[in-house]
Amino acid sequence: DAKFEEWSTAVETLEYSSETPMGEVTVTTNETYAMSYLMKALIEQHHPVMLIGLAGCGKTQSCLGLLKSLPPDVFTYYAMNMSYYTDSTLLQTMMENPLEKKAGKLYAPPGKLQLIYFVDDLNMPALDKYNTQSAIELMKQKQDYGHWYDRQKILVKDIGNTQYLCCMNPTAGSFIVNQRLQRHFWCCAVPFPEQSALLTIYSTFMKGHFERLPFKGPVQEQVSGIIKAALSLHSMVVSNFR
Repeated sequence: DAKFEEWSTAVETLEYSSETPMGEVTVTTNETYAMSYLMKALIEQHHPVMLIGLAGCGKTQSCLGLLKSLPPDVFTYYAMNMSYYTDSTLLQTMMENPLEKKAGKLYAPPGKLQLIYFVDDLNMPALDKYNTQSAIELMKQKQDYGHWYDRQKILVKDIGNTQYLCCMNPTAGSFIVNQRLQRHFWCCAVPFPEQSALLTIYSTFMKGHFERLPFKGPVQEQVSGIIKAALSLHSMVVSNFR
């Protein structure tokens, strides 16, 4: 009989070595696996994806982990961080960096690759006196019409084989972005990881370090207790001082 399987059955255990920087490793949990599965399915159909969540909930790391797992002969990515000072001129310069000129007025990534623009902190650019963000308007123009303009020659540049993957924190920057841009995206709210997920993540890193080096058994047995104590302390600090 057909039945639904839990996401946990598909999560693979990661063997971590402390020789690898932690920032380059994405530890998969039930929640991040489910989210990445849907994101990958949408990306393969060239549909823009946006993750929305508070700082520290793992949006950026989840996106980078997914981007690194995509087949390199089909997809490539270019990461960009928005800031208060990002305007349309600066953004267009960054977005043109990974492109090359093709036939006529077409610009696209090398070969037949599909380029994913990974835009972090999407809503950070400053608002102008019209309450808009020129960088966001440039992204909207490219998504709506598939082109932007050469700013010196005032000629159309058609942009091919590109798509967006974005993250934003709704409690920072302008809080929201132009809904005429956001309507194109599949939006996913990303909560903070649960205690069980945090235990999985930190246990992977700690055990990868203590088991690789010749620590004695009694020392390795303390790893789980140290992690639980740290998570408990963090929870108490957040509840008392936030």
